[in-house]
Amino acid sequence: MQRVAALAEVLRARQLDAAIIDAAEHMRYLFGYSASAVMYQCCIVTADGGVHGVVRKLDEAVFESASWVTDHVSYVDWEDPLDLVVSEIRRLGLAGAAIAQEFDSNYLTVRDQRRLAAALPEVRFVDISGIIVEMRVRKSPAEIEEHRRAAAIADVGVGAILDAMREGVSEGELVAAGYAASLAAGADNNAPRIVLLGMGASTQHYHSSVGDGRLEAGQPVHIELLPQSNGYSSRLMRPAVLGAAPEYLQSSVGQLVEIQDRQFAAMRPGVPAKEIDRIGREGLAAAGLREAFPHNTGYGIGIITGPKLADFAHLFTPGSEWELEQGMVFHMYLSAAGIQISETVCVTEDGVDILTSTPRELQIRQLGRSA
Repeated sequence: MQRVAALAEVLRARQLDAAIIDAAEHMRYLFGYSASAVMYQCCIVTADGGVHGVVRKLDEAVFESASWVTDHVSYVDWEDPLDLVVSEIRRLGLAGAAIAQEFDSNYLTVRDQRRLAAALPEVRFVDISGIIVEMRVRKSPAEIEEHRRAAAIADVGVGAILDAMREGVSEGELVAAGYAASLAAGADNNAPRIVLLGMGASTQHYHSSVGDGRLEAGQPVHIELLPQSNGYSSRLMRPAVLGAAPEYLQSSVGQLVEIQDRQFAAMRPGVPAKEIDRIGREGLAAAGLREAFPHNTGYGIGIITGPKLADFAHLFTPGSEWELEQGMVFHMYLSAAGIQISETVCVTEDGVDILTSTPRELQIRQLGRSA
């Protein structure tokens, strides 16, 4: 309710009468409800702080259970949700109003926005993309605790996968071990997957599906955990190997950790993100680990829900002019030689707090261990 009050204040300051909120992560952030993408759902926030939901009848019980919003209408599957949105806008006396929309919402298609504009010709639709994203950037102490709990679950999941490593074990079995441990520890993911994993050549396939490979001695394993606590995501990548580790693997992991440590030492409020990115990017090049690094070295996280897998509003790239602020939470990662290492960190008053705690090293499991 405090978050909605802050949004209503923005609407009044911009002389807007209402906002239609349909981005899934913002439905969760503002109203406590994770909407399915199968059919259109939204909440209409008026400038006086009122909230009016439009939900699918099948999901109505979930909405009533999860959300603090009591004023809502529902539609059955053979009705058109956009017709109900138009009807609600008229019922609320907003047919000639200035109404904000998030034009960057993954749940608002071009077709649906055009339909709303055609059905409500007297309405002035205004784009407020980025407003709620900025509200979400600085996490409250309660939100940071959710990240901390998710980070602890990630540590548990990594440990379970390491314990399951033995010759001949399949990728599916390792993934299942991580899922089981994470769910038992309290993960409540609705998206994305909890475990990403690859063996051998597939360690570089960050977001691939579970393969059919079986673990061999000396074969590197990429382990990534993405559990959520109350929707808040923390993430952790660790490289592992069964049996004797090749020298290149040991050396590469040590260098990645050292470069990332330099990034963490430089992170504090007021530092430009591009400076932290530069440390990582130049460190990789100077160590001879990579000739090019075509992606970011970190990104903001918070509430995550489908279809988005991450919050890319704040990326660490060479062109990132934004500055770090206390309360921001990031997934920071580096990769080279087919391996990755990462942490979830929170910006504090004078540095960063690393929320994940699995030892930052190559995880080595001995041969001949029983399942």
